[in-house]
Amino acid sequence: MPTKRRNFLDSSSSPWPMLIALIASVPAFYDSMMPTPATWATWMYVVSGVVVLFSAWRVQRMVEGRTRSPNSGKTRPWGHHPLELKLDWFLGVALLLNAVLPQSNESEPSLIWRLVIAVLMLYRLLKISLPLFTETGLARLLAMGATVLALCGIGFYWLDPEVNSLHDGLWLAFSTAATVGYGDIVPSSTASRIFSVFVVLLGYGLLSLVTASIAAMFVGSQERKVEREILHDMHMQLKEVRHEIAELRQSIEAARREYPAASSSATPTSRPVPHDTEHH
Repeated sequence: MPTKRRNFLDSSSSPWPMLIALIASVPAFYDSMMPTPATWATWMYVVSGVVVLFSAWRVQRMVEGRTRSPNSGKTRPWGHHPLELKLDWFLGVALLLNAVLPQSNESEPSLIWRLVIAVLMLYRLLKISLPLFTETGLARLLAMGATVLALCGIGFYWLDPEVNSLHDGLWLAFSTAATVGYGDIVPSSTASRIFSVFVVLLGYGLLSLVTASIAAMFVGSQERKVEREILHDMHMQLKEVRHEIAELRQSIEAARREYPAASSSATPTSRPVPHDTEHH
């Protein structure tokens, strides 16, 4: 039990510190595009960058230690790939740099730089959270999908001045994630338009997983029905074979009772072995 607790709290063996740090920097990215950016966004970049750098340092120490140990290569922590580890170092430095750059609504190069970093962060988030989406059931996928859509709806309500209520934001998030595009509510600001791009990438992928899981559930039920039918036919055939074998045994026993002489002559008789006699 203490070993499991130690592994859970160890940031080098758990992706949660990196995952939380990257997610926490997302509001700071969009806040820099608002007309009046808040000061907490700068500190959010600093804290997220420090956590990402610390997690990358812990992973690198574990990788170097396992490389020197004779049992290296048996277990691999998350982020063990050299390219992913270099990307973590780069993202940590980039988040700290975002804290000192001009605001995105005042400088177009800063906006482009933060947009590139956001794409890399999205890639890293997907790589880290991939087991959470693939190794789960339908109920958990539905809960995660509802959570993501709720957060996206809150994001649209916060970023877009044309979205006047939370339910309008939720509707815009769903229509954007499902790539329906009814046109009744559309993103009107730069921040919400950039946000809609990431909503499509995340939401559509998650909705695809949900629909695929539902389809797999129906296909699985149909396959189980076919398997039950095949097993039922096999049992019926085995039952008929047993019945035929029982009838064949009865016929053989009846033939033996009817012709006992033939059956006895067919069986070999044992003859006494002659003993050698001594000649005097």
